[in-house]
Amino acid sequence: MKHRLRLVAWKRWAAIGLMLVAFGAMAYNASAQSPTMDEQNHIARGYVFLRTADPRLSLEHPPLINSLEALPLLMLSNVRLPTDDWSWEAGEWYRFADLFMWQMNHAADRMVYLARLPVIALTLLLAALAARWARQLWGQAGALVALALVLLDPNLLAHGSLATTDMGQTLAVFASGYVVWRGPIQFYPSGPTHSRWRTVYPIILAGIVMGLMLATKISALAFVGVFGALLISDGITVPIRRANLHLGHFVTHRLPRLVASLAASLAAIVLIALLVLWAAYAFQLAPAVEGGPRLPMGTYWKGVLSIFQQNQGGRPSYLLGQTSVHGWWSYFPIAFAIKAPLPILLLLLLAIPAALINQRWRANFFLLAPVLAYWALVIQSGLNIGYRHLLPTLPFLYVWAAQIPSAKIRPSNKLLHPSSLIPYSPLLPHPSSFILHPLSFILSALLCWLALETLFIAPHFLSYFNQLGGGPSNGWKIIADSNIDWGQDLKYLRAYQQDNHLGKIKLGWFGSSYPAAYGIDYEPLPGLPHHFDLWANPPFDPQNPAPGVYAISVSNLVEIPFQDKWVYAYFRARSPDARIGYSIYVYKVGQ
Repeated sequence: MKHRLRLVAWKRWAAIGLMLVAFGAMAYNASAQSPTMDEQNHIARGYVFLRTADPRLSLEHPPLINSLEALPLLMLSNVRLPTDDWSWEAGEWYRFADLFMWQMNHAADRMVYLARLPVIALTLLLAALAARWARQLWGQAGALVALALVLLDPNLLAHGSLATTDMGQTLAVFASGYVVWRGPIQFYPSGPTHSRWRTVYPIILAGIVMGLMLATKISALAFVGVFGALLISDGITVPIRRANLHLGHFVTHRLPRLVASLAASLAAIVLIALLVLWAAYAFQLAPAVEGGPRLPMGTYWKGVLSIFQQNQGGRPSYLLGQTSVHGWWSYFPIAFAIKAPLPILLLLLLAIPAALINQRWRANFFLLAPVLAYWALVIQSGLNIGYRHLLPTLPFLYVWAAQIPSAKIRPSNKLLHPSSLIPYSPLLPHPSSFILHPLSFILSALLCWLALETLFIAPHFLSYFNQLGGGPSNGWKIIADSNIDWGQDLKYLRAYQQDNHLGKIKLGWFGSSYPAAYGIDYEPLPGLPHHFDLWANPPFDPQNPAPGVYAISVSNLVEIPFQDKWVYAYFRARSPDARIGYSIYVYKVGQ
């Protein structure tokens, strides 16, 4: 008993240690990284919504997560909003955000840091929820594995300290999946002592959580269908199992009442979810199309149409040296294969036999169905702009993989039980221990490997690539943009410039920040979005650049927007003299 209590205490201390280390890593990055490409847009949307309750700038992203991120900014005094500019009237958030962050206010660093803190909290809450679900399914050891996978994944740590909607959506989708998994236990009471509140409570909770999920990101709509299907399947199969009736008798006598109850429950969930979503838009009434009637949360429906058009038309995306606006079906499978740490990929493979041994079919189904359904949608999407779009599926996979420690060979598994092959003797350990001990060793080794991978890439988590992708120094040759370079390393470039006494450099950066705001002395090269006009007529000879120090973001180096890649071909053909956080390459020409 004392040994067991000591073991439980050790696991709790390990969990606390993981949470503290992850918090420290994300808090450091929140301060050390310059704003990424989209953060100023998210922060401006959230702050103006908190001040005006007008969601006109929240077309592509609902205002919930942006509002959470902007909450700490309310502590700042003299923050000005450019609501008198034409961009506010037109709903042009790129210009509005640029004015808000860099022109009218001069505290960009402080604003970005404060806006990133709520995302760190959401990420830690995600890890805690993953541990809770895994503990309920697989026990204390499974909870620790799930917690470690969430908090040691460099991709989750990277986005866990950025003021975007990705981690907020990931948490909300995962919480919805958890509520759906727990719901049927109380949806359909089987005894007279079951109170009415216990029947209604899970319906209300499911509606609230799904409404919050829809209020995080428009792409969360992709999960509504699969969660609804899971509710329906459980709503039919659970009562059959509990009643222990013949199928024919059940269909004849109880099915009509069950269908009516299920339909009413689902209708209530949908209604509550829509009310929560409408509340997130401050109960806005606005047209969804130009000249159309005023609808509840009209900006949301307008955003749905906009995202649908983008998915059909796509955006410029980069894969293996090519640019396409239509995307590739192979983009996300390749991104997953080269961005997910190898120990995690191996753990997911190891979870397959563990799932067959455990035979927890309902749990496996509820954890894998959202992943498979969402992947089926994103693979056919033309919007191939980052591994971050796969983040909502990762916690489901990690909780599923957390069943590995509980994979014990039981006598009921007659075909797999080693006792059928090895004679049992009371002088020897039970034959199943020969399976469990190596499995525990492999699991521990893979988790230690994951911890080392994360340690070695720190603090540049956003640029992580595994060995299949050539590591962070070569991954840009396969995929770029937010997968490696999102404008996060300008502060590190400033330190490099000062430490090496470089003087004025030639800079082509990728991102919405302004290098001058960080004291970087530079001459502009073609970039994105700033100095986009220089691509047509670059201020240097692309075939024979003049002597000088050139600093080029890798997303510009691969010339993401263009199929004809000629501007930076000279630099792509040679090795850089220095790498700034893996996202900015420095070339010393003629020196």
